[in-house]
Amino acid sequence: MRLQNHLIATLGFLVFAAANSFAASVKTPHVEAEIISRDAAVMPGQPIDVALRLKIIDHWHTYWRNPGDSGLPTKLTWSLPTGITAGEIRWPYPKKLPLGPLMNFGYEGEALHLVTLQTQSGSQFGQSVTLKAKAEWLVCSDVCIPESADLAITLPVVNTPPLRDPRWEKAFVAANAALPGTIKNWTSGATAANGQFTLVLTPPPSENFAPTEVAFYPFREEVIANAGRQIFSKTGGELRLTIPFAEPANLTIKSLDGVLVSQNGWGTAHPGKAVEISAPVSYVKTSSSLSDPKTGAVPTAKVGPNGREDLGLAIAMLFAFVGGLILNLMPCVFPVLGIKVMSFVQQSEGAPKRMKQQGFAFLGGVVVSFWVLAGLLIALRAGGESIGWGFQLQSPAFVTLLAGLFLLMALNLSGVFEFGMRLQAVAGNLHAAGNRSFLLDAFFSGVLATIIATPCTAPFMGAALGYTLAQPASVSLLVFTSVALGMASPIVVLSLFPGWLRYLPKPGVWMNTFKQFMAFPLFATVAWLAWVLGSQQGTDGIGLLLFGMVVIAFGAWLYGRWQIAHPVRASVAAISLLVAGAVIAWPGPIMERAQSAGLNSPADAWVPFSKQKVNELRGQGRAVFIDFTATWCITCQVNKRIALNNNEVVARFNDLKITRMKADWTVKDPAITEALAEFGRNGVPLYVYYPAGGEARLLPEVLTPSVVLSALGSSGVATAAK
Repeated sequence: MRLQNHLIATLGFLVFAAANSFAASVKTPHVEAEIISRDAAVMPGQPIDVALRLKIIDHWHTYWRNPGDSGLPTKLTWSLPTGITAGEIRWPYPKKLPLGPLMNFGYEGEALHLVTLQTQSGSQFGQSVTLKAKAEWLVCSDVCIPESADLAITLPVVNTPPLRDPRWEKAFVAANAALPGTIKNWTSGATAANGQFTLVLTPPPSENFAPTEVAFYPFREEVIANAGRQIFSKTGGELRLTIPFAEPANLTIKSLDGVLVSQNGWGTAHPGKAVEISAPVSYVKTSSSLSDPKTGAVPTAKVGPNGREDLGLAIAMLFAFVGGLILNLMPCVFPVLGIKVMSFVQQSEGAPKRMKQQGFAFLGGVVVSFWVLAGLLIALRAGGESIGWGFQLQSPAFVTLLAGLFLLMALNLSGVFEFGMRLQAVAGNLHAAGNRSFLLDAFFSGVLATIIATPCTAPFMGAALGYTLAQPASVSLLVFTSVALGMASPIVVLSLFPGWLRYLPKPGVWMNTFKQFMAFPLFATVAWLAWVLGSQQGTDGIGLLLFGMVVIAFGAWLYGRWQIAHPVRASVAAISLLVAGAVIAWPGPIMERAQSAGLNSPADAWVPFSKQKVNELRGQGRAVFIDFTATWCITCQVNKRIALNNNEVVARFNDLKITRMKADWTVKDPAITEALAEFGRNGVPLYVYYPAGGEARLLPEVLTPSVVLSALGSSGVATAAK
């Protein structure tokens, strides 16, 4: 009878609770979303287990806390009555979701995102409480659709421990079973070498159980190659899992933090399939330059003090060579190389030896120029100066001279005047006597290419040049020489194998058209230099430069009109107007207001860089993102437009309340140069993210929206460098 009365009372309570609780679900074309509660009521002073329930249609999925190679984690923003606070989402382990060459982590079917709400004892809620939250998720199949919903659940308030709601108990049991547990008395550690992590787990001697089909899911993004093959093995009493590095490798990771999933569980250590681990990482530098004969793996770099990449000289030189090679594709360099290739085509008829000589002369100009730059950097740094790669474009005077030079080159290519016609005739007469003026032309083409290449820090170059900061002068010269060899190699190869020129069009009328066409990249470079000067001198500086360029162009036109019939008059007019144009365009003193012109307008969320401000914000537990940039840095400007100004990236900055700082290096700034050096760099771009409460994390030199979003993660803590 007593049992019957208890059952009746229980049934009555559940009927009462069901009648007084209400949760409205929201249906989208792909997902049904609602807030559900494990308990049928709320008792003040007791926790409330709730969840965001997403019921996803077939062949679609949402994402885990680390979405993998693409995607976004689901987000909950609570609006709760006074006396109730919400914890973080507790994530059941995900499944792998392959998409072509990518691998994502997420959920299909029904997914519960568990949250524990804490209530204060003695809180007066009345007869019921309403729990509200805004849910945001990304649901994907062949396409991805961001969705959101405002959700709420109303629960009655009781004075006795509430009963479970039978509608959701089975779902909560399954979701809790999928939460990662802990395995006590097991030790874990990881080594990083040969392009992979080796995670080692050592169970206690009494544990003879061996898990199978083990997979590691990192909490942080860009730690492992998500689609890479993970190999599990058992050796003696140790369990090993090899996991390939992410590309590019992040060699600042202090520990592998994430979830290990075993399809047959973890024996007596944990009843579920997933366990959470935090394995300290030690970096091993391979002593041999050869691959491991057993694994076929190749050596990798190690991490030095302050989280810098200790590349080693060989890898630094390799990175420098590849970076120099990529410099040829930069818009400030390519026009000069195009002109040089055109010259090779002109020389291809019956003069292969001359082509080889020109190629090596060009190489000499590039190498000598890089040596001069390296020597300046070394000498000035030894003298206490704070400078870095591309420093000459911090001088408005240099920018002005370079703009004038490029304008004259463009006008010459356009046919406004023909420079050196008489000299060419004399050179032709003297060639038989051993004149080598064409070698000087090739040499100075290499010099010019180097001068205009230095504003561009190509991928791989940042780390390689940063490596030279703490190295002796001889090592620095070797690295700079590698950059020069990489940059000059296409021209040298073409000169050594002139037969390859047969794949190019034969000399003809088209060459004059091509010559004129090549003027336009140079005109574009002049426009870019004017923009650089504007950030240094303001709009007045741009105006004076343009007026000066008009005067110089007029002088070039007069020279072209008179250079045959009246050569003396042509030379006097050209020199006079060149001087007049230079005087008009010559920059005045650098103004403080010009250094930030157009960079920090009231509508711009970026604030000027200050090391003291960074330390203050970090002390307050705030996240900080620093953009080390310069107007003259082509890569910086492309990254800004493609990635940093992307609407989704800006929204993520705002959502996570990240303070964005712009370290503008357009004009020489010792504080910024010192900050770059602290990260092992001496050039821009450099992107540094300090998660809330975490250490610095360096982003790649070439950004995309997905790269930035992955680095920022869903919370500052989640992406903190361990």
